[in-house]
Amino acid sequence: MTAILTGLTACSGNAGEPVNPNAVELKFMYWGSNDEKQAMEKMIQSFNASHPDIRVKGEHVPGDYTTKINTLMAANQLPDIAYLGDSLTMKWASEGRLLDLSSYYDEYPELKNKLKSSYLYSEPGKSIGNYTALEVMQLFYNKELFAEAGVPVPPADPKKAWTWDEFLAIAKKLTKDQNGRHPGDSSFDPKNIVQYGFAFGNDRSSWGPLLASNGGALTDQTGKKYTLNSPESVEVFQKLQDLVFKEHVSPDLIQQQDMPSNTIRLQTKKVAMVVDGTWSLLDFSNNKQLQWSIGVLPKLKEPKTMIVAGATVIFQSTKHPKEALEFYLYHNNPEKVDLFKSGLWMPIEEKYYTDKQAIQSWTNNAAHPPEFQQAGIEYARDYAIKPSTSTLRNWPDIGSKLTPGLDLIWTNKKTPQQALDELEPIIQPLLQGVYPDE
Repeated sequence: MTAILTGLTACSGNAGEPVNPNAVELKFMYWGSNDEKQAMEKMIQSFNASHPDIRVKGEHVPGDYTTKINTLMAANQLPDIAYLGDSLTMKWASEGRLLDLSSYYDEYPELKNKLKSSYLYSEPGKSIGNYTALEVMQLFYNKELFAEAGVPVPPADPKKAWTWDEFLAIAKKLTKDQNGRHPGDSSFDPKNIVQYGFAFGNDRSSWGPLLASNGGALTDQTGKKYTLNSPESVEVFQKLQDLVFKEHVSPDLIQQQDMPSNTIRLQTKKVAMVVDGTWSLLDFSNNKQLQWSIGVLPKLKEPKTMIVAGATVIFQSTKHPKEALEFYLYHNNPEKVDLFKSGLWMPIEEKYYTDKQAIQSWTNNAAHPPEFQQAGIEYARDYAIKPSTSTLRNWPDIGSKLTPGLDLIWTNKKTPQQALDELEPIIQPLLQGVYPDE
């Protein structure tokens, strides 16, 4: 869509940005790595050059973004457009602080062509935007270690996802102690493991997809009844706890604190498989010493992955909503931003998951191995669920109470049944329902 204001003459300034005293000024605030910062600066310059009547000023926040944005909110100094964590997005949307994008659908039809799973709704029919990019959880693995062990690599096809027993059997063969013995071998030494088959984190991005795969959930469908101590949910946490303390195929939390990033863990052969988000494709593709690829997560009852992503929002306080919408539609367009081809982002527009030529335009490169067509595109399109941070009202309070309770599982101080039962009287009073799906 062309710029809203037309007919003004602009001349070029520094970095190709327009110099137009009558241009509408917008402020865009965002977080991210240096790679993301460079891509955003390039995109902002391109937008300004092509929209002479709008001038966007970007502000990259490298530190505590949440504290910064909350401070600006309290001081009534919010930017026009910004990244925002999904739980804070939903909270502020319910308080009427974010622009209702659905009211602009007729004027900006591009707002309607995104994947259904990318939309965020504060009330039925009231969309306050989308995830900035669609990121999902996958298995990353060291191909050399699989070849050395003579075991099959993780399936890329979600329909062929390993069962939990298949996954565990492979993880055992990829785990070895200092004498080369595996879990289950006589004289295996669990106190001197030099290579683990698998590593996972203690947050929702690791256990959330498995919970959904087994038919478990933090709450019932209304979001008002605690169900994390149901048999389906307890089974998931029991299996994860067992990976560490019974099966000895995964490092515990203390060991993981001393380990480097997932990329280096695989490169140095400390771990054979890790659960991580698709944004890590950028880091993995930049590591030239590692032979890696991706697969789908193991399943319990059915294949599932989970979206883990922040949102981009336009604040209700902006004085220039239409100009902000121009930039909103531009800022994560794969044709304008390098972050899709580099592996950091996945698009939210539907055609990039359904049209062959559009898919090739952002995946035909070293950052996206052949397995990505299934383990990335198909997985995200057909098997991804939204996280509780996007769906449950009052998540900030819920999450702050949930984490210490789950830590009792990860540190083996309580059985999952005990820990999840003890969380019920803590979490239940905090439940206020769910946000609508459309």
